[in-house]
Amino acid sequence: MSNNAYLYEYTVGSQRIECIAESDEDCVIYRAVEWSPDGTMLAASTDDSTLRIYDANTQVTQYASGEHRMSPLAAYTTIAHAGTLLGFAWYPHMNRDPAANCFIESVRDHPLHLCDTQTGKVRASYSAYDAYDTLMSATAVAFSHDGTSIYAGYATHIGRFDVHREGPPVELTQTTPSRRSRDGLKGIVSCLATNNTHIASATLSGQLALHTPDTQIACVWRVPVEYGGTGVTHLRWAPNNIHVWAASRQSEFIVAWDIRDLRAPCAVVRRPGRTMQRMQFAFDA
Repeated sequence: MSNNAYLYEYTVGSQRIECIAESDEDCVIYRAVEWSPDGTMLAASTDDSTLRIYDANTQVTQYASGEHRMSPLAAYTTIAHAGTLLGFAWYPHMNRDPAANCFIESVRDHPLHLCDTQTGKVRASYSAYDAYDTLMSATAVAFSHDGTSIYAGYATHIGRFDVHREGPPVELTQTTPSRRSRDGLKGIVSCLATNNTHIASATLSGQLALHTPDTQIACVWRVPVEYGGTGVTHLRWAPNNIHVWAASRQSEFIVAWDIRDLRAPCAVVRRPGRTMQRMQFAFDA
C-alpha cells in the first residue's frame, strides 16, 4: 500500500525505472490500480472506499515526446461509496467514445453497478440473491472477453449477467454442493479472469478452477504447498490464452499453469510478496 499513485517509465535493456507522474492526494492509501484497456486512464481504489479515475494520457504523451519531467496526476472523477469497495473492472472495449467509457464495480451490500467513467453515475445495476432471498455481495468481478457478459464471484456462487439486461443473473452456479462437501471449489471467490474460451476463478482457500462460459465448473486444482500462501488474490491470463497465472498472499511466487495439463505448474516467477496485501501483476503485451 502507498500514500501516493505514481506512473513509471521502465526500460528493459538498462533496467531503468523513472517516475514520470505523481498523484496529488497525500491522505489516502491505495489498494489496487488498473490501467484502462486503451492505456490512457487509471482506476485506483483507496482505503476510504473511494474509486479515483486518473487521465494519464497527458503525462504519457509528454514523456513520449521527450519532456522528461514529473507532472501531477490529478483525479478527474472521484466516486465515494457508502460501503466497502470490493472490486472493479474496466469494460474491455473501453475508449474515448462516451458509450464505451465505463466500468463495473462491486460494493458490499449493494448490487453490481455499471458506472460512467466521466461522471461516476450508475448506468445499470445487476443483483444476485441467495436461497434466503438475501442480496449477495460480489467479492470479484470481471467482464467477458467480448464485453457482453459480466461475471461475479460470491462466497458460494459464480454468476453471469447480460450487460444489456439489468437485474438478476442469466446463470448462477454454486461453487460447491454444500459447505461440508469436498467437491467443487471451496472458499470465498477472491478473483476472476476471462479469456475467449474460459473463465478462471480462485478462492481464499488456495483453490483454482476453470469454468465454461455458462459458469459451470470444468476442473479444480490447488496451488502447490511450496508456492502457496494464505489464499489466491490475483489471476491473469497470459497473452497466449493458454497459461493462467496466479499470485497469493504471503507468497513470493507467481505461478503459471498450462490449461492443457494442470498436473503441475509450467512456470514460476519469484517476486517480493511476503505480505497480506493483494500484490497484483500484469503483462506488457
